[in-house]
Amino acid sequence: MSWGIWVSVLVSAFLQVAAVQWHRDLLQVWQQETALKVQLSQENTRLVLEKSALTAPGRIDKIAREELKMHTPETIRVLQP
Repeated sequence: MSWGIWVSVLVSAFLQVAAVQWHRDLLQVWQQETALKVQLSQENTRLVLEKSALTAPGRIDKIAREELKMHTPETIRVLQP
């Protein structure tokens, strides 16, 4: 065989190895990003539930009455300019 064919075979083999390694690297990045997406989705769900629990009208009313000593006025006055 001539030198040209050997060089072509070696270059082709090198490019094949490089392509396989590049594919593995991309797959690893994809798996890491997928894991991060799942983690962020779970955290978002937890935060939405926590927000709804903290902003529940009954809880706000209880805190206003007990901690802030607020109460509903007996009479309502509307001031006109």
